[in-house]
Amino acid sequence: MSPPSAPIVGYVLRKFPVLSETFILNELLELEAQGVPLHVFALMPSTEPRFHEDLPKLKAHVTYVPRGPELGKLLRHQRRLARHAGGAYWGTLAYAVTRARPTLLWRFLQAGYVASEAGRLGIRHIHAQFANHPTTVAMLVSRLTGIPFSFTAHAMDLFKDAVERRVLARKVAEARFVATVSEFNVSYLQALGRSANGKIALIPNGIDLDRFSPNGTSPRSPFRILCVARLVEKKGLPVLIEACRLLRDRGIAFRCEIVGKGILRPQLASLIRQHQLAQHVHLAGPATQGEVRERYREADLYVLPCIIAADGNRDGLPVSLVEALACGLPVISTPVTGIPEVVRNGENGLLVAPGDPAALADAIAAVVADPGLYQRLQAGARPSVVARFDRRRTIAALRRLLVESPG
Repeated sequence: MSPPSAPIVGYVLRKFPVLSETFILNELLELEAQGVPLHVFALMPSTEPRFHEDLPKLKAHVTYVPRGPELGKLLRHQRRLARHAGGAYWGTLAYAVTRARPTLLWRFLQAGYVASEAGRLGIRHIHAQFANHPTTVAMLVSRLTGIPFSFTAHAMDLFKDAVERRVLARKVAEARFVATVSEFNVSYLQALGRSANGKIALIPNGIDLDRFSPNGTSPRSPFRILCVARLVEKKGLPVLIEACRLLRDRGIAFRCEIVGKGILRPQLASLIRQHQLAQHVHLAGPATQGEVRERYREADLYVLPCIIAADGNRDGLPVSLVEALACGLPVISTPVTGIPEVVRNGENGLLVAPGDPAALADAIAAVVADPGLYQRLQAGARPSVVARFDRRRTIAALRRLLVESPG
């Protein structure tokens, strides 16, 4: 077999595959389409009962890092690495031990396995998705082997109260580059200090624009509202359900479908029962990417009322907003973090104050009642994302950083 034209890039992921992390699978597939050989290291196996239909297209081998019951396998790789890495091994071990954090010592064991395999496979660069555990492992692999690393930062890995800024700053300082998904995130990372100078790259989560296209239909009664989101606090879904109660009480004919899974499902189901909204609001559960595209084509309006959660967690720039706009759907959301970078109030959607059901209901009612407003927002939807969020362009920028920049 002839050697690949580009060096192998190792991807460190927390878990793979994950139904709600479509953007990661899409990124891997597009990198392969652009000629980048990949090897995936997943820190945990997937527990998903369903996978996206595009998963079989992935050529990269997926290695699942041994877990607790396979400690012996991890230790064998540690011994092998200790013989070959010398001072780098003992220095990295000392770093992990002296921090007095058991979780960091576990990441060191995982990193030893990845480092040993990366050397065997000839991997030349390590990239991690999310700035938390996967990037910790990638940083330790880099210390053990000298292989440069980078990472993509999103939202919960930046903004949760539990994130230690000094640890994040250290990761930025040691990385060759850091990609992130919004201008808001870029500013946040740059504020960590001089170590971030020149390292932060804005690379939005792009989409396949050929797959997300307008359905060309006009709204009809009942008005069809769609929300695709994990059922977690930062998505603001109780606010959406409360807004639906207000719409119902105003006599507006609508149906709202919420697609996704998460820990808040029992609470949301209880709210729907409490407000007697079963005829108006439906929790549809998780869906594959193809099924989600069909939902976009059937909808009239996309609503995602994001908030800042009690623990500081918030969205960066939800890719579902981009997908909905590409499908020609007006959107209603909130000005949290990077959302105003894609949702332009009065041009392709409306922005309302987070956590305000009355304001959200008013905005939905305005779009339903005013065909002129609807048509203006609809006309501005797809053109607002075509240039910036074309997956081929966003991944081309990432590819250049991964394989063309000096290591």
